[in-house]
Amino acid sequence: MSDKFPDHIDPLLFAERRSVLAGELNIAALERLADSVIDRSGALKIRIEFGKEGKRVTVSGHIGGDIQLECQSCLQALAWPVDISFKLSVVSSLQEAKQLDDSEPLMLDGETISLTALIEDEILLALPDYPRHPFECIERNRSEDADYGATDSQIKANNPFSVLAKLKKTGD
Repeated sequence: MSDKFPDHIDPLLFAERRSVLAGELNIAALERLADSVIDRSGALKIRIEFGKEGKRVTVSGHIGGDIQLECQSCLQALAWPVDISFKLSVVSSLQEAKQLDDSEPLMLDGETISLTALIEDEILLALPDYPRHPFECIERNRSEDADYGATDSQIKANNPFSVLAKLKKTGD
């Protein structure tokens, strides 16, 4: 168990030893996540276990905590709970990756992988495309509210297509 994560590790060696890494990782250390969060202070709890299933090396873990995203409706802070479990199998080719059934592939290009990049990838994949508060954070102008009390002639006069209707009448 470690509170400080190594930057690059050899997943094959860690799997042979059945290593477990656990601790906290500062959100500020996740550079690619910077564009998605409002507040880079704080930390996420990380637990990563290395093992083997037959001959295949596996990396599984859990990421938990809270991050501050920007609500895309009101542009205010939105506390987003992070609760991600993952299971990856180390592969060295696309053909090996296609054979996986119960886990996602983790492509090993060289001898080591970056733990920070792996953790950051999992978080970025779990983020919503359009983060919003679960409640109506801004009042929306409804067309029926805006037209409430207006007469038919007023609505027709404000219609941008009324000019086209006049052209059609003169063209007949």
